[in-house]
Amino acid sequence: MEPTATLSSQIALALFVPVSIAFFFFTTPQRATVWTALGAELFLPELTAFKIPLVPPLDKHNIPYVCIMIGCLFRCPGRVTKMPKERWFLLLTLTVLTGGIFTSLTNTDVVHSATGMPLPGLNLKDGCSLVATLFIETALPFYLGYALFRSAADLRTLLSGFSAAVFIYIPFELWEIRMSPNIHRMVYGYFQDAFDETKRWGGFRPLVFMRHGLALARFALAGTLAAFVFGPRPRAILGVPWRAGKWILVVMLVLCKSTGAIIFAALTLPLLVRQNAKRELRVAMFLGAVVLLYPALRLCELFPVNPILQASTAAFGTDRTGSIQFRFMNEELLLARARERVVFGWGEYNRNFTSDASGRTAVADGYWIIQFGKLGVVGFIASFGMLCLPIFFCRRGMRVLMPDERKLIAGTGLILSVLAADLLPNGMWGFYPYLLAGALTRVSRELVAGVASSHYAPAVDRRYVLAS
Repeated sequence: MEPTATLSSQIALALFVPVSIAFFFFTTPQRATVWTALGAELFLPELTAFKIPLVPPLDKHNIPYVCIMIGCLFRCPGRVTKMPKERWFLLLTLTVLTGGIFTSLTNTDVVHSATGMPLPGLNLKDGCSLVATLFIETALPFYLGYALFRSAADLRTLLSGFSAAVFIYIPFELWEIRMSPNIHRMVYGYFQDAFDETKRWGGFRPLVFMRHGLALARFALAGTLAAFVFGPRPRAILGVPWRAGKWILVVMLVLCKSTGAIIFAALTLPLLVRQNAKRELRVAMFLGAVVLLYPALRLCELFPVNPILQASTAAFGTDRTGSIQFRFMNEELLLARARERVVFGWGEYNRNFTSDASGRTAVADGYWIIQFGKLGVVGFIASFGMLCLPIFFCRRGMRVLMPDERKLIAGTGLILSVLAADLLPNGMWGFYPYLLAGALTRVSRELVAGVASSHYAPAVDRRYVLAS
């Protein structure tokens, strides 16, 4: 267990396993998956994990997907035992399975930290641990999304689940904004973050049961954008009329006090309100391309760092610009270290960290630089490829889809691109983006296949072809 774990946090994590598996015997696999994956993010404790020999630490972020897999094997094994048709996903999965091994084989030497403390070399056991960790965090959530969410109705179920989850959090957020972010401490007995990080704009930003205020803001961003994508078919979000509920989520997103999330919402909400699927997909593809090319742009010093800092200073002042500048400065230190072993990275035990001339150790904020430093180009391609490639591949056959289907696919792709872009400055804090990426990949494929099959059966109403 982590040193901060308490008895209540351990009990909550242990009870979650049978409860989440039981979901699959009382509702559809899609709803059970939504409740399990998002429920864990909402209410399970942070900084608590079970350590099983030869298995990566199981915490609130990865244990839901293990439980979903077990639940599906009991309830609907045929859905999760078939090989995906996406060859690019199989190739990236193979990269995951081999990349960690090569990382360990190229890092058998002992290195020294900034303080002079020796950091151990890696062995084959460490390589297997890297493989298992990356597989559970990326390939498994993606595969479950691909296997379980197959139709437009399934995708709407997933999106509405995000919005409902964010709506459930509103009372907790309002309490913490007014009182202070202490719900996690009151329930589980310890605070999950540095308290100074919760102070923003003359007050508090909420955490509830999430690792950081930025983690909550990202989750709120996904749920808010989803409410503008799945449309008014559900008519209500947890009893609140849909037209009012989606704007309530916008207000709560602002109250989360995350500048990045607010900027992403300001850029994407106008597109979703106007419902221009073609434009939404273009923006999504642009963001996806930036994410995939970002390491190359930073390594070649082509990314416009100075113009971004100048624009940030003009728009938000020096305080918020200092946060962005701090990230860029640490990225440069970590990139200098990553260049030394750029293909397979430095591996575990903080071997990917370095220090500046004053001896200050670099801080890794962005998920991309963490993966790039630990696993190199190979690990970055494997982890971010599964997130970003579905945005490009879902464009295939968009012209033949009905307007509602185009809006659904393009809007989901836009949400996914925003979540991927947010991983450049911030950590991962939950692997639900991979679940969404897998669902988008499968639903877009099935919708286009349904149109193709309808051409060979002109006497059949296409609505029934898609429903089947």
